[in-house]
Amino acid sequence: MRRQVDSRTVWSLTAIRNGKQENADGIENAQFHYGRWQSEVAGSIPKRIPRGLIAIIGEYEMEQIALESGFVISMSASPIDSDGWTRFVSTITVREMDTNLFHDTRTLFSRDGGDGGTIEFVDLFNQCAGGMRMPNNIWIRVDELPLSSIGWAMSSGLMDGEKSRQIDLTQWIGKPKDNEIIPKDILALPGPPSRAYSFDDTY
Repeated sequence: MRRQVDSRTVWSLTAIRNGKQENADGIENAQFHYGRWQSEVAGSIPKRIPRGLIAIIGEYEMEQIALESGFVISMSASPIDSDGWTRFVSTITVREMDTNLFHDTRTLFSRDGGDGGTIEFVDLFNQCAGGMRMPNNIWIRVDELPLSSIGWAMSSGLMDGEKSRQIDLTQWIGKPKDNEIIPKDILALPGPPSRAYSFDDTY
């Protein structure tokens, strides 16, 4: 992968199935550890995936694979070919200032055509580090985890189940209705990076 970032750059996010959540009621309730590289995945708090990704996973009949191990999300502002890529279009951007006076900019993308769910992206553009500003269109592709990533996830314990099986009350009464537009336990994807990277990079 090129270190210099331009519109042809493909960046990725690895999603590893949370082994401690052994019996998710379908892909929409499954939790995943996630990150651009190994240390990010290891330090992440498991989250559910957005409906835009759920739709793509369903179309490629990858639900079982995702529930067993996880998947890789590839993203591009302008892929070299259109095969296997799904286009999402920018719909709304929200910019918030945190307590340290840093701006947190997030953009909601909707599937081209409007009926395939939404995905939230976090803008990573940094004027000092360079890179690429958040594009108006982002193409997404979902692939199986490489064996090397599965091996790393197993050795790191991310896919280990709980030692004792505790029945969750939600299995009896169901989950409460979530009225948030983008619930806080839904995974947001990273925007274009300031430099190209691979999953094996150390930071």
